[in-house]
Amino acid sequence: MNKKGLSIKLSVVFLAAALLVILSAHKADAAEKNDVPYLIKVNRYHNTITVYAKDEMGKYNVPVKAFVCSTGKKGTQTVLGTYNTKAKYRWKALMGDVWGQYATRIVGGILFHSVYYYEYKNPGSLATNEYNKLGSPASHGCIRLTVADAKWIYDNCPVGTTVVIYDDKSSPGPLGKPEAIKLHASVRWDPTDPGKDNPYKSKKPQLYGVKNKSVPWGSELNLLEGITAKSSVGTDITKSINVKGKADTNIPGTYSITYSVKDALGRTAAKTVSIKVKDPPKPVFTGVEDRIIPLNAEITRDYALEGVSATIGGKPVDAENIDVKIETRKESYLISYSVLIGSLSYGRADACFTIDREAPVLSGISDRTLEPGRIPDVQYALQGVTVTDNYSNITPENITVKIKEIPWSITESLDEHDEEDEICDYAFLVTYEVSDNVGNTRVVSAVFKY
Repeated sequence: MNKKGLSIKLSVVFLAAALLVILSAHKADAAEKNDVPYLIKVNRYHNTITVYAKDEMGKYNVPVKAFVCSTGKKGTQTVLGTYNTKAKYRWKALMGDVWGQYATRIVGGILFHSVYYYEYKNPGSLATNEYNKLGSPASHGCIRLTVADAKWIYDNCPVGTTVVIYDDKSSPGPLGKPEAIKLHASVRWDPTDPGKDNPYKSKKPQLYGVKNKSVPWGSELNLLEGITAKSSVGTDITKSINVKGKADTNIPGTYSITYSVKDALGRTAAKTVSIKVKDPPKPVFTGVEDRIIPLNAEITRDYALEGVSATIGGKPVDAENIDVKIETRKESYLISYSVLIGSLSYGRADACFTIDREAPVLSGISDRTLEPGRIPDVQYALQGVTVTDNYSNITPENITVKIKEIPWSITESLDEHDEEDEICDYAFLVTYEVSDNVGNTRVVSAVFKY
């Protein structure tokens, strides 16, 4: 080689070295200027992506986003390792004569991209079946995402962004694993696609069967009975319905119930309805009746409820739910009964409790002169005796008669009305006692003598 050729060769070498130095310096300057805002970690085991931003120290320690994805299936698993993205493609031809949107090359033939399409630049030709595999391994090594997630990486992560692909069975990542969107087989658009022609771009979930209604008092009520929901793309998300509010069918009134649902797209629907619980049937009271009470009776709630019960629609009412009002009058009490349901009273039954101050009246009782040799008995003592009472139904059979032989000395002292002061060998003290239904008692005595 002549000197001229050697000189040219050395010049090329020096130029290449200079370019390498310049590029290295440029990369260092870029790093110092925070030109790469994010770090991307792909958990292959959980098919989850977590995006990290820098903390105050410039370290990628702040998780900001999580995406569900599909990594390579068995036999074509996505490679593990740490890489820097190489290039971006708005639409990218993929293996199998299909196409992906918003592709970002990671290493070799491994890219981030949307679930594939069967037609170039036709977002209405989505491989729906593959889309429904998001969250599980499905690709030939690439990392598939929804259009929105692939576009976010495409728009926000410049070439040179570090991507770490790893396996961690214990956790999908600090932000968890987002719910994967499921599409009906008839849907051929990715609902996250921001394209203006996307028919699912502004659709929202739908709630069905949610309406105002009235229900009988005491009936069983299932707030979710007949209520269903569909996602923005028409899949059944009934299990995701939330209910706010309660309706107690044992307490009449109008209740506000709110139904809401959120689909995997983060779109929500809500509807508030009124449920009216009808008034109960008229209460039926048992044991409410007028009473005659003694003078010293203490009229309390418990006293008034003795023997009283109530039912509504055939169902027993707890005594604690029977309201008792006591109105004091001159010689009686007016007792009013009703059933408390919530803060309202239903039905009314009244009873009058009358105070009985008077004992029964005994008539026909007087001292008697016995025939010689007659020993008086109860039957003899009750001859001609009657009893009356203002409230109680009493007969002579209710009279208690006690007959006691008394000595002469007592006879003499008791026989005050005997003008001749007759001396008897013996006599009998007869005591009559009778009580009315409330305990007022009358006692009358007489002397039977010879």
